[in-house]
Amino acid sequence: MKRIFIISLVSLALLGCGEDKITKEYLLGNWHCVGNEYEKENSDANEDFDDSVSSSEKTMTFKMLDNELYQINEDGTKILIDPNKMDTNKSEVTENAKINTKTTTKIVNSDTFNFTILAEINKINSNNNNNIIDLRTKTEVICTRIK
Repeated sequence: MKRIFIISLVSLALLGCGEDKITKEYLLGNWHCVGNEYEKENSDANEDFDDSVSSSEKTMTFKMLDNELYQINEDGTKILIDPNKMDTNKSEVTENAKINTKTTTKIVNSDTFNFTILAEINKINSNNNNNIIDLRTKTEVICTRIK
């Protein structure tokens, strides 16, 4: 009984008990991705988006080159990918607006992951109430492994 308990604890420590994290090994290969974009003007942050304003499809390839992970685009260009930096929260102030962007990546299963970018844009000289966001955009991408 003690032996099973110890093996279980070691397994839990090695595998972790939190959410699945995107790793280099997970991303390797070819993926078919379908994206939808949504927009909402003058809305509250909790307000639902309407129907998609545009959609697109793309095939992405991830390869290890010189021990680094790269996204290889259809035109042959390479983009260095760090899975540890895929989820971000950024705030930026430009001359005309304040922009908050949140990017999240989530594993659905061994062959599917979701990528979401949520941006909130407030004009600097806007007379809107503080709870109202001038423009909210959301891009949702679902990628499925090509076997």
